[in-house]
Amino acid sequence: MSQPDLLHRLSSLDTNTVSDALDFLSLTGATYGLLPLWNCPKIVGRASTVKVGPKTETTPAMHLITPVIEATTTDDRILVIAGGTDGISCWGDILANASKQKHIRGTVIDGMSRDIDGSRDVGYPVYGRGVTMISARNRVVQYDAGVPVLVRGVMVNQDDYVIADNCGTVFIPAQRIEDVLDLAERIDHHQSSMLEAVRSGRAVTEVMHDTQFEAIQEERPTSIDTTGRLENPRKASEEDKELVALFANSDTSGVSDAMDKLGILGQVFGIVPLADYKKTYVGPAFTVRYVPASDPPGSVGDFIDDVAEGDFVVIDNGGRTDCTVWGDIMTQYAGLRNIAGSVIDGVCRDVKRSIDDGYPLFTAGRWMRTGKDRVQVAGVNETIGIGKVRVNPRDIVVADANGVVVVPRHRAREVAEAAQKIEESEEQIRTMIADGATIAEARKQLGYHNLQRKE
Repeated sequence: MSQPDLLHRLSSLDTNTVSDALDFLSLTGATYGLLPLWNCPKIVGRASTVKVGPKTETTPAMHLITPVIEATTTDDRILVIAGGTDGISCWGDILANASKQKHIRGTVIDGMSRDIDGSRDVGYPVYGRGVTMISARNRVVQYDAGVPVLVRGVMVNQDDYVIADNCGTVFIPAQRIEDVLDLAERIDHHQSSMLEAVRSGRAVTEVMHDTQFEAIQEERPTSIDTTGRLENPRKASEEDKELVALFANSDTSGVSDAMDKLGILGQVFGIVPLADYKKTYVGPAFTVRYVPASDPPGSVGDFIDDVAEGDFVVIDNGGRTDCTVWGDIMTQYAGLRNIAGSVIDGVCRDVKRSIDDGYPLFTAGRWMRTGKDRVQVAGVNETIGIGKVRVNPRDIVVADANGVVVVPRHRAREVAEAAQKIEESEEQIRTMIADGATIAEARKQLGYHNLQRKE
């Protein structure tokens, strides 16, 4: 099959599906931590490898990477740069403009970029560890090009295939590309039918049963019944509704201050929103604890049918970032069942589905590699620890664009009352400032510096 045909097939997939195919074939290729450095599109192409490293000699060196860009003669290339140093750039806007002129499809850096606005302005995709302002000049030099390079634990060869999107970056050995594509396309087709089953109301525990995944490997067709009800039979209790309503007009900042004032620990550390949510989400915690998979491995998602309307799924995966415990099927099903959102001490995948559907996800990050056969559910509705916070079943979760706060259920009323008073005082300060008062005057009059202090 021609290279354009192979690239076209790869471009119709995403990193999640390709990662799953690599797993089935026992191949490495999925990397963690190489994400889009601006809101750039997915890129698919063939690797032109570059190895960089610290400068150790005093003589001037040719500007790194420029020879590789100049030598590019085809329009299917993605620059794969290995050996970067945290805090030091090995990419910038001049390189982006030069690469754009040579019709290079994008750059993946196991390192940092600077001048990222320049790459964005010309529409040049850059994936990497992060951004910095510190120049590579006299700090980083090019060691070699067109040679095997180690990228986040994956050996990447010249001409290997690359796919990168919002979930991360995956490399595919060139000699196995057709095997990977064949299997990934079967996985994609199968998961599409699973999504249709979930949309129609079929229980996710049946849709995501192990036999459905085994069918992919065995290349045998399966029939997934798409009949069923969409309505969640598990309803919120009256007390749950009452406690949730107490926080209807609050945000996590106010609730956090109230908890400080009352001496309650509840601010979840290291868990961030998937998107810049415009509202606050509140719900009772439905807790789930994951552990490393046994032999044979257990289930990864059978708990979801027991989650009631309005509940917040809170998952303790021990902060693991090497495999996910939440994807698009779970997102679709949770949305259909009116679940409030999910908080995960770990990573999620299929983020486009969550963002497009507006389903609230709060996690330690995103990655495409499945948790199947790596982790399993060990317990539900038991006390767990997440982001340095103890979470009991039915505690009240408050989450927004600032993060996540967990309020002990038995103290929810006093926390809500304290939060309301703090937020009212801050609103009065804002009004006084708008009317011409100085910030010092307004804060002094309203006792701003004592609002969150313990009494």
